[in-house]
Order: sequence, then C-alpha cells, then structure tokens
Amino acid sequence: MLVLALARGAEAFHYVTPPLLQITAASGAGAVASPRWAGLRYVVFDTDADLLGTGSVGRQVFLFDLMERDLQGSQALCQITSGAGGSAHGSSGKRGQTIVYDTRPGGAGPRQIWLFERRTGARYALTAGTADSVNPTMDDASRAVVFESSADFFSTGTPGVQVYRIDLRSLDPSCPYPCATTANLGLTQITNKAGTSGKAVVSTGGKTVAFESDADLLGTGESETQVYAFDSKTGLTTALSQGPGASRNPTLNRSGGFVAFESDADLAGTGSGGTQIFLYRRSSGTLQQVTAAPGGSSRKPSLSSNGHALAFVSTDDLLGTGAVGPEIYSHDLRKATLSRITAAPASTSEPAYSAGVFATFLANGDLLGNGTSGTALYLVNLYAVGSATVP
Repeated sequence: MLVLALARGAEAFHYVTPPLLQITAASGAGAVASPRWAGLRYVVFDTDADLLGTGSVGRQVFLFDLMERDLQGSQALCQITSGAGGSAHGSSGKRGQTIVYDTRPGGAGPRQIWLFERRTGARYALTAGTADSVNPTMDDASRAVVFESSADFFSTGTPGVQVYRIDLRSLDPSCPYPCATTANLGLTQITNKAGTSGKAVVSTGGKTVAFESDADLLGTGESETQVYAFDSKTGLTTALSQGPGASRNPTLNRSGGFVAFESDADLAGTGSGGTQIFLYRRSSGTLQQVTAAPGGSSRKPSLSSNGHALAFVSTDDLLGTGAVGPEIYSHDLRKATLSRITAAPASTSEPAYSAGVFATFLANGDLLGNGTSGTALYLVNLYAVGSATVP
C-alpha cells in the first residue's frame, strides 16, 4: 500500500501542492541563488543560510523534495555539501540522485566540479584543473555534464573561458580531468577561441549544448555575446543569434528542440528595442519573438523540460494589468498564451520551470505573511493558481 500511495502521489503533485510554497525558511537569513529543477520533484539551489540548524557555515548546496513535502508535510530539505569551499551551482538529473556542483576543495585553490551520488554517498571530483571550473549543468538522464572553465584541459593554449562537456558513461571516478591515464576519455572541448564562453545547458544524453559566448566562434565578425548550439553528433556549432546587440542566458528543453534566450538585438526586425525574449525552434530553424514591449526589459528565460512552457522575469506591464517592478510571466508554447505568475510587492528574480506545472522563483518580499525578511525561494503550483497571480 505504501508503494501504491507513493506512486499516486508522484503522479498527482498538482492536486496536493498549495498554490504557493516557501522552500527556504523565514528565519534562515542568507542569500539564495541558482535554483534549478530536476524533473518534476526536486529543486537544487545554494545558500549561505543554515537552513537545517546544523551549524553549517559558508555557501552550501541543498536539495528540496516536493514529493516528500506533499506526502509527509516535512521541510523536505537535504543538505548536499558542507564545510569550506563555497559550494554553488548545483544541478541534477530528473531523479535527483546524482548531483554536480562547483566548489573550492578545502577552501583553497581553483574551483572544481564535483559529483555526489545520493544513493551510495560517494563523492568525487570531476575536474582537477589549474584554474577555475564552474557552473556545471547535468542533463535530464544524468548522463552528461557541461561546464565552463579557464583551465586548459587539452593544452590548446587558447586564453579565456571555454565550454566543456563530460560523458559520465566514460568517466573514471578515480582520475579527475585532466586525466593522464585515460587521455581525458569522455571529455569534449566545445569552444576553442579567445574570449568568454559559458552558461551552458544540455539536452538529454548530452546531444545538444546551448551556451553564450563573446568569442567570434564562427568567424563572422561578432563582437558581442551571442547564443550558440553545439550538436555532439555532428560536432557542428550553430549561431542562434547575431549582433548588433548581445544575446544571453540560453535555456533548453530536455529534447534540445527549443532554445530560449534574452537579446538586446532586433533579431525579428520588429524595432521593439530593449531586451526581449526569443524562442528558437531547431527543427525548423525559425526564431520567434516572445515579448515585444517597446524598450522592454524581459530577462532570464527558463523552459520547462518538456518544452510546453517558458517562464521569464520582466519589468514591463506585458498584459496591461498595471504591473510594476519585476514580475514572473509564463508563456504557454502550445496555446501561444501569456500569463502573469506573480503580483509580488517587492522584487522577483531567477524563475525556473519544472517538467510540469510548477515553477520556482526568488522574491525579497514577505509573500506569505510569515515575517520573512530578505530573499526567499518560493514554489508556485500553476495548476492551483489557474488564471490568478501569487501571492
């Protein structure tokens, strides 16, 4: 009966999750950053707050389990890291069992990419470079990790920050990269030009990698940051944006078919200006402008992993409802409709979509009236909210 109950709970989160949940405690003073969904159930984030009252200090990575919270009513938090190092940028596959993050081991030396297996408790370094490796992202199937690094793993001599991909199926846990005994087996360098390339995201199995770069990767004369897609099957890199004007913060669904990003460039020729959200469909090679407020400021898009919806933050009153300040919006890609998620009394940021009807965001207002001060991490059940806004 317990197994059956868990299965039913997993399939019906949206029936029992309240419209708005506060994941980080009202009393847990500290900065929260980089929330990321792992499938429908888990949220990985980092904070310097001692959320579990264990005496933890410094920035650490936590995992929130929505299913545990809904079925047991507990805080449903698990602390993934501890000690010195300033651990950050956690990411996991959809089952939430394998987690990658960057940290400074022992609080000294370059930042490195580490992996933690929740089932076994095993923890090991993926990199041991001579310079910082940061911002790892894991694919939905927990088979690939992408990250950015200024360590020259293949001794190419190219300066700057480059994007790398790890095939975890070829990994030797006893030999972090650069690994002499396996000749870096499983490691691929995606960019190799002077500049800064990063903020990489990856589709299931590591087939498609989307990232941003201020390097002129294709020799077309680009001088500003643009968004690119790398196909691991063909080894080809494609530009999804072009100047004048920078494009940033790509987000990818799990199939790799959709890439959304923000851009200062007039990519669709609308003359709207400002910063707008765009959606690129790789199958057709077509670009859609999602927002078009004159001189707008819409940023930080996040695609649901199933590719059905897109969340982003905007300071524009996109629906003419009198919205002021940064609010979270959702664009339904199947119905081509736009809705406003938040009507927060203070600033909102960092939206992240799940695989289904849930989204998280940061807000520095007391949205639930429980005395919260500072910035907290919230979860919204879009099914329960319907056409309303939160709080």
